[in-house]
Amino acid sequence: MEQFCGRTIDWIKTGKNLEYLRRHNVNLIKKVCAYCRSQEDSKTYCEGGAKCATCTFEMDNHISRSELARAVVGWSDSQIANWEDARSIISIEDLYVYCQLCDVTLEDIIVFAR
Repeated sequence: MEQFCGRTIDWIKTGKNLEYLRRHNVNLIKKVCAYCRSQEDSKTYCEGGAKCATCTFEMDNHISRSELARAVVGWSDSQIANWEDARSIISIEDLYVYCQLCDVTLEDIIVFAR
């Protein structure tokens, strides 16, 4: 009979993936940018979606930890920093939120140790 062995998650590399997504995933950047802009007290209300493609708002090429934390209920910028720096382990529920925001799968985020 075949024996099975569990795989270990490399939380340092997984944390780096989370940081990479925050800095480079266009879907995440657009969703967080749209949320943050919609909360501003200005006449320019951001609707997100298709309008993001033609948006002229001067946005950094990545979002900050605090911007991400503002957009997701229950997250804080220090919590995000701890996940990205592998000082704490992100829950499966929070990983699913990342997947939804970034339009990726869990397999795209989690890195297994070899």
